[in-house]
Amino acid sequence: MARNCRRAIVGLFMGVVAVASCKSVRRIEPVSYLQDNAPPFVLVTYKNNTVVSVGEPEVRRDTLRGVLDGARVKIPLGEISSVEAKVHDGTRTAILLTTLGVATVAGLYFGFISDAGANGHEETCGLDHNGDPIQDC
Repeated sequence: MARNCRRAIVGLFMGVVAVASCKSVRRIEPVSYLQDNAPPFVLVTYKNNTVVSVGEPEVRRDTLRGVLDGARVKIPLGEISSVEAKVHDGTRTAILLTTLGVATVAGLYFGFISDAGANGHEETCGLDHNGDPIQDC
């Protein structure tokens, strides 16, 4: 029973990691990125280093538009130092898939191979001259 509980917890943990690990916040070019993508929010850094989160972002002409603190805002691109958004991260995806592969192999090993002989019928290396089983090969 404890083993099944541990497996469920590990499975849940891996699912959470899978959801969270394939994206990271990176600097984007707002005009081209927002034309092709629809992130729920972007982080806008003004030239005075103030950072705000703008929801439902879109660029029209030379202005970034969106929602800030529940109100619609218009920010001229000339006042913006940088824009960041959550984007797909290929490195994190590769790390995730590698980790899942290693965890699967380890789970199979510990689940099947290391438990071999646990049923009381351990394999031996034959019999010695007295007819007793040889335990160490």
